[in-house]
Amino acid sequence: MRVTHGGFYGHFGSKDDLAAEITARVIDAGGWITRLTGRANPSIGEVAHRYLTPRHRDDAGRGCLFAALASDVARQPRSVRRAFTEGLRVRVEALRNLIPGRSAAARRRQALATIAGLVGAIVLSRAVDDPKFSDDVLEATAASLARSG
Repeated sequence: MRVTHGGFYGHFGSKDDLAAEITARVIDAGGWITRLTGRANPSIGEVAHRYLTPRHRDDAGRGCLFAALASDVARQPRSVRRAFTEGLRVRVEALRNLIPGRSAAARRRQALATIAGLVGAIVLSRAVDDPKFSDDVLEATAASLARSG
């Protein structure tokens, strides 16, 4: 399908606006935990073990946008960064709701650490050239998050 300049700018003010819209749609986080685990209210350990898999690591094109693009988003326009930020906030809130007890502030801190651990482990496991070491990164992180959640 070809789109004329007029047609494009009739929907988007700029290429940056298009990039922000795509980012927002791709990271629409509603129901991501249920899609990941098959359950509405799993443990943090279940989330970690389902997210930190060799399959997810090896399929970056279909995996988590946060792990695939986080370092690139820092160099994108404010509108793209805003969409990324809002998507991350929604995911943190979803994780916070899974963490039992504690104060809301403590659960939020734990949720932030959890998402950072999940995304960081995928990024690192993709970056190393040793398959066993890559698997170790995933397994160690999953086990650690399961204990802390």
